[in-house]
Amino acid sequence: MPNLQSQPEESLSRGHKKKARTKQLLIDTALSIYAEIGVNALTLQDLAEKAHVSNGTIYNYFKTREEVLEAVGIALANDFSHAVTHASINIHSGIQRVAIGIRMFMNKALQDQDWAKALINVIHLDDRMRTTVANNILNDLELAKKEGSVHFKNSHIAVTFIMSATIGALISITEGNSIKDHDIVLTEMVLTGLGAAPDQAAIIAQLPLPA
Repeated sequence: MPNLQSQPEESLSRGHKKKARTKQLLIDTALSIYAEIGVNALTLQDLAEKAHVSNGTIYNYFKTREEVLEAVGIALANDFSHAVTHASINIHSGIQRVAIGIRMFMNKALQDQDWAKALINVIHLDDRMRTTVANNILNDLELAKKEGSVHFKNSHIAVTFIMSATIGALISITEGNSIKDHDIVLTEMVLTGLGAAPDQAAIIAQLPLPA
C-alpha cells in the first residue's frame, strides 16, 4: 500500500527544488546580462527572454529590477565568500587569510572577466553585497591586528581600503591592463598599506594559495 503521507512531501520537495533551479537560472542569466550591458539596462522582460521563461514566471520570483540586483549581489557575495572561507579553513593567520581573499578575487577575475564585470557593476549598487564582503574581510583583518602583523587606526577605513584597491584592480583587468603576477603585486601593496612590514608583506603575498 502506498504511503499517502510521503507522496505530498516528495512532491513538495520536487517543487522546492524546481523553484530553486529556476531562481538560480534567473540569477545566472541576470549576471550574464550585467556583464554584457550593465546593471541599469536590464529589464524584467529582457531577463525572461534570455532565460527562456515567461514574464509571469519572472514575477513569481522578482517584482522589480532592484530585487534582481539584490539577489545577484547576495549570490555573488555568498558564493565567493564561501569559496574563500573554504580555501582558508586550515589557515589561522589573519594576515594570510586577508592575502588569500585578495588573491582569489584577482585570480577569479583573470579567469572569468564576465564575472568580474558583473561584480564591478553590482557591488557599487548593492548594499547587502558590500556588507557581506566587508564583514568577511573585517573578521580576518581584526585577527591580523590582534596578531600584530598589521597596524591601522580604523577598521572600517581599512576594509574600505582593501575593497577599493581590489575592485580597482578588477577594473584594470577588465580593461585589458593586467600585469604579470597582478594578484601578488596588489596583495603586497595592500598589506604594506595596512602597516605590515614590507619584508613580511612580500613573503605573505607570494605564499602558495591553498589547493
